Amino acid sequence: MAANLTSPPLPRLSRILIIVGALSLLAATQLSALGFHALDKVLTAQQLESWHWATELQFHQSLGLILIALIAPRLGNPVLLSWAAGIMILGLFLFSGTIYVNSLGILPIGQLAPFGGGSFMVAWLLVAIAAFRARTTAG
Repeated sequence: MAANLTSPPLPRLSRILIIVGALSLLAATQLSALGFHALDKVLTAQQLESWHWATELQFHQSLGLILIALIAPRLGNPVLLSWAAGIMILGLFLFSGTIYVNSLGILPIGQLAPFGGGSFMVAWLLVAIAAFRARTTAG
């Protein structure tokens, strides 16, 4: 007789962040491959370098979303971590999204990437604050 192995329920915030993070990682992988295989003859060297940075930061911050999802139940501050995750997602659009659009010349949307980088910093600061406020165990 097979044992009934069930996993503990996943908090809603964690579930959403794992899904968003995984889909963003999928997109980053696709965009990285696009840059390497299809855009190497289309973009300038500087645009390709920017494209690389956009995909690399998208990889890092997407993993960050999954990390937040995994630590959120332990830190116990869903409001602060929701803000951190939302700001990090905004940063993905402002940083990586702006670089992708500007590199391809789709829309002249200007230099919003620094605001995306700032968003990443604020998001990680909020995670640190949530960890600082978390209750500690003896030992």
